[in-house]
Amino acid sequence: MTPNPIRLSALLKPLRIWGPVFALLVLVVGAGVFVVVGLRPSPTSPSRPVLVSSGDWAPFVGRELPDGGPVTELVVEVLNRSGYRPEIRYTSWSLAEEQVRSGVTVGAFPLVGSESRRADLLLSDPLVDFEYVLFYDRRAGQPKITSAADLRALRVGGITGYDYWDELESAVTGFVEFPSTLDGFRALAEGRIDVLAEGLLSGQAALADPAFAGDVADFGHLQGDDPLVHSAEGLYFMMADSAEAAPVMREFNRVLAQLRQTEEYAEIVAELHPSAHREVTLDPVGPSGLVELLDDRGRLVLLAPQGTRAQVLDWPAEFVDRAGPSPARILVEVKLTNGPAQGRVLHVDARALRLGTEGR
Repeated sequence: MTPNPIRLSALLKPLRIWGPVFALLVLVVGAGVFVVVGLRPSPTSPSRPVLVSSGDWAPFVGRELPDGGPVTELVVEVLNRSGYRPEIRYTSWSLAEEQVRSGVTVGAFPLVGSESRRADLLLSDPLVDFEYVLFYDRRAGQPKITSAADLRALRVGGITGYDYWDELESAVTGFVEFPSTLDGFRALAEGRIDVLAEGLLSGQAALADPAFAGDVADFGHLQGDDPLVHSAEGLYFMMADSAEAAPVMREFNRVLAQLRQTEEYAEIVAELHPSAHREVTLDPVGPSGLVELLDDRGRLVLLAPQGTRAQVLDWPAEFVDRAGPSPARILVEVKLTNGPAQGRVLHVDARALRLGTEGR
């Protein structure tokens, strides 16, 4: 029987009215499912690529550092174990925050957990802890800071995009900002600022950088635990605060907690400290052709073969501060990293040290 055109038109009329609305609803729901599925990897699926923002901040992160720096290595490892394949985009700190808030990247790191960031970003558990300090030029004299008024009277340098600790930001009405730590130290050396607020390790790395022409011995940092001049902070991985991101952050924290219990985490974090760059090879200094391993009084404990490797635990003052009259023998505390005495902590004659572990 041939359908009645009038009846068919009446039947199709609701579909013409509500069809576009239904199609739009399906599209929105589908997009939401796509986002959720994109952030939640299936256990059987291959790792999903994600974009993550960071900046250059030696020795923590940086495009020129091995593996992007220890904290980059840590974040990549956690994300890999969570089922993701991260691509790190290095940019300015302010842009890194903007990218994660706008959804251009899934997350950003390593950021300090300031009040403004906690307001609209999800913070991971701390990746690592670090110290903020105020650096000064010893040649200009050590500033005396005992009150907020003392700080306000100084020209305080800071790095663009940084969030500093509350006590400092409350006391300083306006930072003299620089695009990089290196630029900040150049300004400090030239007398354009009185102190520079920076992380202790990152500041020491910048002072030791060949790109900085100054002498590291000319610079110090204010000592003590006064919150006006010092702060211990955590560094975090952060995501936009959304329902889709919450389970991803929970998984990130779960994997991070597991990783922190391993030797692998300890090895990654150890790269942040100067001891990680104290690898030496031990050579004989006497006629025996063997390396003498000594106690702290210089008495012989063990012998080791030529080419034994070690890590310097504490450089003697003659190497890092100021040498006095030449002593009969300088002892250096080391931990052996290969050979029959591997793992032992002993002392060697400083003349036995050869920087680096490569062979002759």
